Amino acid sequence: MQIKDKKAIVIGAASSLGLAFSTELLRNGAAIVILVDSDELIGQSIVEKLNLEFGKKRTIFLQCDITKNSEFDATFKKAISILGGLDILINNAEVVSEENFVKAVDINVTAVIRGSLLAVQQMGKDTGGKGGVIINVSSVAGLQTLPNYPIYSATKHAIVGFSRSFSQPYHYQRTGVRIIVLCPEIANTLESMTSDDSSDLENLECPNFFDAEKDPQKVKNIAHGLVYVIRCAQNGSIWVSEEGKPVYEIQIPDALPIMSKVDTICASDFTTNEPEPRSRRSSGSEKIKELEEINGVVSGKNILITGGVAGLGQAFVNHFLQHGVNKIAVLDVDKVSGMKMASAMDKSHGTKKLIFIHTDVSKHEENIDAFKAANAAMGSIDIVINNAGILDERRWEKEIAVNVAGMMSIATLAVEYMTKEKGGRGGILVNIAQNIDFRWTAQLPVYTATKYAIVGLSQSLAVKYDFNKTGLRILTLSPGLTETTLTIDSPNKLLSRVMKADFVKNLEQLPIQTPFIVAQGLMTILRFGETGSIWVIENGSSPHEVLVPYYRDLRRIYKNNFTVVDTVKVTKGRPIREVCDNTRTGLMSCA
Repeated sequence: MQIKDKKAIVIGAASSLGLAFSTELLRNGAAIVILVDSDELIGQSIVEKLNLEFGKKRTIFLQCDITKNSEFDATFKKAISILGGLDILINNAEVVSEENFVKAVDINVTAVIRGSLLAVQQMGKDTGGKGGVIINVSSVAGLQTLPNYPIYSATKHAIVGFSRSFSQPYHYQRTGVRIIVLCPEIANTLESMTSDDSSDLENLECPNFFDAEKDPQKVKNIAHGLVYVIRCAQNGSIWVSEEGKPVYEIQIPDALPIMSKVDTICASDFTTNEPEPRSRRSSGSEKIKELEEINGVVSGKNILITGGVAGLGQAFVNHFLQHGVNKIAVLDVDKVSGMKMASAMDKSHGTKKLIFIHTDVSKHEENIDAFKAANAAMGSIDIVINNAGILDERRWEKEIAVNVAGMMSIATLAVEYMTKEKGGRGGILVNIAQNIDFRWTAQLPVYTATKYAIVGLSQSLAVKYDFNKTGLRILTLSPGLTETTLTIDSPNKLLSRVMKADFVKNLEQLPIQTPFIVAQGLMTILRFGETGSIWVIENGSSPHEVLVPYYRDLRRIYKNNFTVVDTVKVTKGRPIREVCDNTRTGLMSCA
């Protein structure tokens, strides 16, 4: 797409990057740019500067608190009215706020998704538009761990997950709107950090952290990269800008690659030099040994489970009870079912074996009270299963509040209560995500974003809270499609009714498993899962560990305008390196 004569909106314009983006759009011929930000003083000063340089009324500032949904909707509508249409949206707003994670989620995730949905409504060919471009500005923190800033990293992972899902051909073929992710090295976040945050910079395990004020050239290079991806990048692509060099594309795999399988790890005593064509069924003695090891981890322990009344949570509760835990605290929003569950457990396992605490995990204050109550009732907390989640694309703001902010709330409280650094006994935190294959997520873009965020959160927390100091193991469990109420009801909870038929067809092609299998797998990974590890249980198989590849290793390689693919074909005994010219190439041909 050529930028000349195009109409653009830049959200989060009152920042170094926002100014640089707006400047480059105008320099490349944009007809008019609407700047949206909450800081009116800085916003108006930017408008005066740009209009002086590029001509009157080339930029207009609209003040907006993007965390307020109705205000954001009204401001976006006003911007479209002024522009008379829309061709380019830059979603650039962000904040670093590790303490106030609700604010971080509202700005970094909810506002980005709202802006994207509003833009697609305006630009989509299926709604009378001409197509267009959405650039969602994430960060390298959305591609790797950021130990001192796990909340920030999680929100940036969410943007990557949402964009990958919402840019699938299923949407693009209807709307003609390209959705592209730009991941700069961390440039403008210093502007919103507190002094306490900044004190951690010297210990930050991220090489790409720089001060935008002290190195304005890097900001300009990121803005030049923005122009390039608007012109040349294919829909769904992810681009990195770092070290003052030209942007480059990376290709994140549709599903995280397998690292190891439980069968391989546990069978060290039984390995031979010959490969096994099939997995061997465990003998009776091996099963007894496994049960003893599981009991050694969970027997006599105090467990806290969120979302434990139904589905996976209920299966987790039953398995923990079978392995001799001391007490279980269940946090859930369903008060009626929770009280029935507690009453039934009193009769079958003894009084107060299971403690139900009515809690809405999306509300941090309720979670604080729930942890206090659970700790008082049980005496300590040893294992936390961070499981509560919903799937409802129709109420996607609530989905984010529960699945992202709620997960963050529970995770931070679990660390606070269990870490040895604050008087705890150590323990295990398991964050429940979802096994994501982006080829099947087109109808669930927000849900996918929330689950992808958990991967970033868990891995950053695992590095920040070193096991040797805290005694904490932080694991991620990502089940595949599982037969729960959440899955059964999902076809009726999509963004649009027209998606239902296609979504059901996709579901029918995927293998499904029972909650019992997932709970059984959880008991297994509790035995030996190392902190920071990610475990997948799908299709009723034993757990296997997956890894997140280092983003620089995913750099896309071009040769004569063709993409070099790592797969190797063998023809008549001779290996041939495969070369393809798929639709996401085009670097040499873009204008």
